[in-house]
Amino acid sequence: MSVPEFSGAGTTIGGKNSRKNTDVLSLDYCTFRIPCEELRVKFKNGQKDLDKAAANVARAAELLTKKTSGANQPVPQETLRKNFDFLLNQVQEARKALENILEGEIGETSKIIQRCERLHEEFEVDEKTHPRQQDKMERQKFARYICWHLLRCGMIEPARELAKQMNLESLIDISVFEKIYEVEQALHAHDTKPCIEWCQYHQSRLRQIKSRMEVVARQQEIITLIEQGNIPEAVAYVKKYLVPIAKANFSDDLRKTMGAIAMPLVESRVRNPDFHDEKRYEKCAEFFIKEAYRLYQIPDVSALSVIVQMGLSAQKTPICEPDHKTPLSEQTCVVCRPDVWPLAEGLPYAHVDNARILCSFNGTVCNDDENIPYLFPSGHVIGLQAINTLKRDDNKIWDPIMKKEIEETEILRLYFM
Repeated sequence: MSVPEFSGAGTTIGGKNSRKNTDVLSLDYCTFRIPCEELRVKFKNGQKDLDKAAANVARAAELLTKKTSGANQPVPQETLRKNFDFLLNQVQEARKALENILEGEIGETSKIIQRCERLHEEFEVDEKTHPRQQDKMERQKFARYICWHLLRCGMIEPARELAKQMNLESLIDISVFEKIYEVEQALHAHDTKPCIEWCQYHQSRLRQIKSRMEVVARQQEIITLIEQGNIPEAVAYVKKYLVPIAKANFSDDLRKTMGAIAMPLVESRVRNPDFHDEKRYEKCAEFFIKEAYRLYQIPDVSALSVIVQMGLSAQKTPICEPDHKTPLSEQTCVVCRPDVWPLAEGLPYAHVDNARILCSFNGTVCNDDENIPYLFPSGHVIGLQAINTLKRDDNKIWDPIMKKEIEETEILRLYFM
């Protein structure tokens, strides 16, 4: 008996639409967005450094020109050598700055290219022709999602170790999250210096998105001076640091800060309780994380969280509830597990009312009458109409996915709820 070829139609596992590039790439947003932002920052900062270096060279050249032009008497050789050495030094500094800028930009560009090639390779690997390679790619992909999630949780070293073991160093921006974590911990320790340095490094982008991060960090320093009774230094700090960054776009913050300086400390604590909150540095750290994610356009929810929530929601039904009686090893519903239920409790139910089950073999719609669905050991659902064409002698059925014969008792009938 000839066995029809498996078309792979009508299923999200192995079908032609099972790996849409847009669907998969939406989970890899961090993989590309962070290096693109780092490239933009390095380009902007590099332009500033080059302008500064060019100005220094022009200034040195102008100084040398003044020494040589219009002189009525011979210029001493030592003077010329001194000015020429100064000009040469400025040119060398400019060249060094240019090399550093190019090295940084080329590094980020190469990182983006490598990641594009890596993800393109994942899409090119075919499950039928390269099953082992496909399994390896899938493992690395989910390891990548886990790494991103660990980094968002501040677990830098576990993420670094996982990336090393799975050969993901070129796909994960550990240094970026490491810096974010360092700034967060510094704010918890009431130290705003790393945060201010981070804000100055990303100054252009923060202004573009109208972020208050530097203003909030500066306010913590001012509030500390107010609580210490050092009003003159607080006023000087405001004039030097806060006015230039808050006058144009954050005038309300500036007025509120100046009001806190002008009024007595007791009155300020009544009128501005958020200024003098004991947990103001913790709130500042939380605000920093939000602004850092906003700067890099990192989604609020990690790819791993999205995958877990989608999986739980797809299996959640109105009758699901935490099962504390059945041992974990014997529970059949993952949603009802007591350790999983807190994650699934707020998720929507599966849309079973509008769902249809399609036969993985021929793509026909399964129902309880003419085309009863059966679950094969491979995880695919095949309808009764297709099963009748796959039957063999001795109560055996040909599995088109696993490419082998199986017993009829190995397939399970599915029921519609």
